[in-house]
Amino acid sequence: MSVKRFHALRHGQAIHNVQRGWPERDPPLTEQGLAEASGVPLTFIPDLIICSPMTRTIQTLYAILSKLKDHPTHSSSIGNEPDIRVEIWPELRETHDHATCNLGRSRVELEAAYPSLDFSRCHEEWDYPGHTDERAFQRAEALLQELKGRPESNVLLISHRGILRYIFGGEIFRNCGRKHFRASRLCC
Repeated sequence: MSVKRFHALRHGQAIHNVQRGWPERDPPLTEQGLAEASGVPLTFIPDLIICSPMTRTIQTLYAILSKLKDHPTHSSSIGNEPDIRVEIWPELRETHDHATCNLGRSRVELEAAYPSLDFSRCHEEWDYPGHTDERAFQRAEALLQELKGRPESNVLLISHRGILRYIFGGEIFRNCGRKHFRASRLCC
């Protein structure tokens, strides 16, 4: 049996990271954030990528997918696209939703913006329960339980600083910060 590894990646710098108090929902990456995402070094090919349904994480996802298609160990039977399963999980959304910038968009808007991605796990509207520590811990625990039951051995999570801290026991992630975890070392 192979060792299951989780590779966590925080999105690149987004507008709200430099313009505090950003008043709009779901801000995109800055030019620096796009460069950060494109510059993430890849030392493995994930079996599965799970991404938050927010613009900044999806933009980071596309930068990673672009790098993966050029990775020396990549092989794909379908054109230039990497043969890697990608899933969008709202459980990876940011935790501190008191800030408007941490609120996402409706499923219809997301599907129109990113038609190649599957948003079926997402609510029709961005109407998730508000943040509390208890809810964030419960979400992190449920997410880890589901991941541990998956067959994939290398799972890349693309998400946000807040929820990644709950999932990985207080670890702090900078923009495009990466950390690797063995599933057996995580609680749940």
